[in-house]
Amino acid sequence: MILRKISRSELETIHEKTLYLYEHVGVDFEHPELLELFKKKGIRVQGNRVFFSKKDVDEAVSTLQPSFTLKTPFEELKIGEGGQAICSASGPRKILENGIARAATPEDYVKIRKLDASSPMINLSSSPLTYVKEFPQDRSEVIKGALTLKYSTHPVIMSCFGKKDAEETIALARDFYDTDEGYYTIGVGNVISPLRYAKEDVEAHLAYAKRNLPVVIACCSIPGMTSPITIGGTIVQNNAEVMAGIIMTQIVNPGTPVIYGNTTYVSNMRTASPVSWGCEEALFIQYAKAMADFYGLPCRTGGSLSVAKELDFQNGAETAMSLMTSLDVKADFIFHSFGEMDGLNVFSYEKYVLDEQVMEARKAAESIDIFSEEDMSLESIEEEGPGGNFLLEEETMERYREEIYYPELYNIENYDQWEREGKISVEEKARKKVEERLAQYEPPQYTEKQKKVLEEALKGFENL
Repeated sequence: MILRKISRSELETIHEKTLYLYEHVGVDFEHPELLELFKKKGIRVQGNRVFFSKKDVDEAVSTLQPSFTLKTPFEELKIGEGGQAICSASGPRKILENGIARAATPEDYVKIRKLDASSPMINLSSSPLTYVKEFPQDRSEVIKGALTLKYSTHPVIMSCFGKKDAEETIALARDFYDTDEGYYTIGVGNVISPLRYAKEDVEAHLAYAKRNLPVVIACCSIPGMTSPITIGGTIVQNNAEVMAGIIMTQIVNPGTPVIYGNTTYVSNMRTASPVSWGCEEALFIQYAKAMADFYGLPCRTGGSLSVAKELDFQNGAETAMSLMTSLDVKADFIFHSFGEMDGLNVFSYEKYVLDEQVMEARKAAESIDIFSEEDMSLESIEEEGPGGNFLLEEETMERYREEIYYPELYNIENYDQWEREGKISVEEKARKKVEERLAQYEPPQYTEKQKKVLEEALKGFENL
């Protein structure tokens, strides 16, 4: 969903205002060693506050990569310049089941991993996925990383929640893939709005950058709370926040693959609470992608986002708006793609497969070749002529299965037929589809060495 045409002059203005913020406001980096490095590079530092100059920004931008490819022994995934990563859930603490939201369990974590592995859309797995209280806090990220590797051969997003978790999960991926070369995993980190990088966030980002591994840097601002109430002010602040982190990675290790990320929603000012959706989100997605293109690097946006509490009209409408905008701007990395609701707090199995259908339909429409000589069907029109009927036309019989998209989970028959067939709801169809996918799942085949790496990481949870 494209809301407006963005001009080059708008992007230049956002960039100029970002430079103004760097000069007059600055960005906090709460990391003594990094601050010393900035000083050695001639960057102005006052306490934790860092003031980048235009020269600093230009030098960092000059080393950015427009794309990179994650490579593992099993799969390759290009991100940027036409390569698109699709990743499902990350962050939910609860599972919606039979209309009731309950705590996520280890078994839920595994089931979602199996859905990712069997998805026709997913090509990147996020190990943070869901919060599971049964996993011990000091090992949780390693356990989730190991389970992700165990159940799917897709490239994996490892932890970016602090130095310890980042380094341990990077090491897990390195040992499992038996490589320390190339881009074998990726991290997804955040900046704290407004304009602050906490020590643990810096250390997590640098755990990837120092190893020349890709990292996503995203802002999570909330208009009227952690960013200006105006859309323009929030967009400018977002750009300053994200680019500050990107500049950091390039100063530490020039050429590190980095993705320009955005996770900005709106706020409910009546209750002073964040709302993980909003029609304005489509604008934030558009401008994030436009600014990423302006600087020449890949962009991450999100996905099938909704604040709905049930699988209802609100849920579908919000999801479609968010997901379609991400697809329409050709985002290079779509996060939170399937299954999430209630502002990323709740996961639904049924919503997962229904969200897949939204993306599947969109991609099916995108792939249609409309105006080739063959696809204009002039011979068929000429043969039938005025008042004709194409139902039994030879071309119709040959092409109707592939030419028209038939959604598996939607009810497209007329009401009487639907009633005769038992009034099966879309939600019930989705539930059966999930059961079918889980029943048909087949685990990857790994070497003994890879199995041992996973067994070591999963001590105490070998039964999962």
